[in-house]
Amino acid sequence: MILPEKASLTQEASAYARRPGTPGLVVALLFVVAALLPMLAAITTGIKPARIAVEFATALGLTAAALLLLQFLSSGRYESVSGRIGIDRTMGFHRIAAYVLLAFALLHPLGYLAGTLLTDPVAAWYRLSGMLGGPRLRSGVVALTVIIIIVTLATLRTHPFMRYEYWRVAHGPLAILAAGLVLHHTLSVGHYSAQGPVRLVWMLLASGATCAILLVYVVRPWRMWREDWRVENVQRLGERLVEMVLRGPTTTRLRFRPGQFIWMTLAPNRPPFHDHPFSIASAPAALPRLRLVIGEVGDCTRTFAKVALGTRVAIDGPHGSFIVPPDRAPVFLIAGGTGIAPLLGMLEHAAADGDRRPYRLLYAARKQSGLVYLDRLRALQSQLDLSIHILVDEGPGEKDFAPGPLQADHIRALLGAADPRGAVALICGPPRMMEVAADALLDAGVPRRSVLYERFDYGAGKGRLDRQRQRQALLVFLVLLGAMTAFSLR
Repeated sequence: MILPEKASLTQEASAYARRPGTPGLVVALLFVVAALLPMLAAITTGIKPARIAVEFATALGLTAAALLLLQFLSSGRYESVSGRIGIDRTMGFHRIAAYVLLAFALLHPLGYLAGTLLTDPVAAWYRLSGMLGGPRLRSGVVALTVIIIIVTLATLRTHPFMRYEYWRVAHGPLAILAAGLVLHHTLSVGHYSAQGPVRLVWMLLASGATCAILLVYVVRPWRMWREDWRVENVQRLGERLVEMVLRGPTTTRLRFRPGQFIWMTLAPNRPPFHDHPFSIASAPAALPRLRLVIGEVGDCTRTFAKVALGTRVAIDGPHGSFIVPPDRAPVFLIAGGTGIAPLLGMLEHAAADGDRRPYRLLYAARKQSGLVYLDRLRALQSQLDLSIHILVDEGPGEKDFAPGPLQADHIRALLGAADPRGAVALICGPPRMMEVAADALLDAGVPRRSVLYERFDYGAGKGRLDRQRQRQALLVFLVLLGAMTAFSLR
């Protein structure tokens, strides 16, 4: 096995260790503590607990309100939080948390009727109707309605009839409205929240949410326009694929690692309602130029091929933890379609850095027209220990192309005789392709921590690594559920 030169490896390892972000376990513990703060403060008030069902209903309300305010801090675009665990995992957790807080909020009023529901359902229904229709609980009822709308729109976000920009315009303001209504409901109706310790907790959580809102809607948009980035070149690469080259100032403060991405907004649109994530397809040595590979998949991206040169660009980044670890070899890269973008940047950086590790690239596309930068990739073979395997699903291809779609056999052929225990694999492409590749790599013996990918769809996913992430997220909420049970039994 050929390894990089010692000096280069040491420098890369040092930079990798210093990357921003908080370990996932620490983030999970901090989240649990923050979500439990209202209940912990309620215990200190000295108020005598009511019946178990009533206390559990109260715990549901306190926790749902805390989760809503914490949603502003778990949106994923804070490198201090997601820099190591990945923005896809942070946003996936954010999505699961939304469903959980909605469930808690829906069960909250029903908990107060638990006894009546079992003995006299009709009376419970009339009592519930009276509760929800009365003026005293109006802010809570409206807040619940708004939360239902937010979660529904987020669930439908990827459907063709839902424009991304419209969803972005609605999502944040609706969340702010819901948070304000929840705070009013909690402080005006809540038995525990009338006490000083609990009010202090709500002020603390509300202050954190307010700071996050100001960062998203004021500070970050200002920062995105600080530097003069412009569209330098646009060209069509293939079917529904466009290359866009951005040029910034020679004194740019942007520093990124190969594999990371930016959020970009083209003038005259304004962030945060029109910014989209795009992987950087160039190496850091190419700065102040950035190369992006854009798939024409939405109303916005379909206009990029006609963008005028010189158009002003707002940039937020870099983001992401999709980075080649410096201490693993060989390096297996698996790309599908536009997923070649971050992997190309990794290979160009490896060539410029004199990396002598073995690199093995598997590049898949539905049609040959979906394969881009083949000449550039083949030229890199003279500078790297690089082998390239091409898969094409439909139509004839060159004689060295293999038929797709990607299967486990292709992954086993890619690995060859390499020792999977010391390898690292980075996958970027359509969700289903990444799931197949990740599962096959795990079956071949590549360690879980060495199978890396980052997905912008933030969906649940059906692969083994996706399911593991879901279980880890659900474990956090099971801990909260256990704490709520202990609160009601005290």
